[in-house]
Amino acid sequence: MRVQLVRVGKFIYGLDTGIHLQRIARAFTLGIAALSLASLRLVERGMTGVMQELALLLFMGANIAIGSIALGTVRILLRGKLLS
Repeated sequence: MRVQLVRVGKFIYGLDTGIHLQRIARAFTLGIAALSLASLRLVERGMTGVMQELALLLFMGANIAIGSIALGTVRILLRGKLLS
């Protein structure tokens, strides 16, 4: 019980928030990928104009976001704190 309280305390007071934020960020990768894919599908089905440029920007942004989340996860894994 005491160990759990220490973990909660670390999270609340920001001592270990980088790891917790990384865990939360991984939950958003599905939404990021879905947003990118939806805009690409709209262009694929014939939408023109601003959506063509926006789809490319969203795709690039999604790749950067998911890539940075993946790199952060690998960094936490190498530090040995991913599964703790």
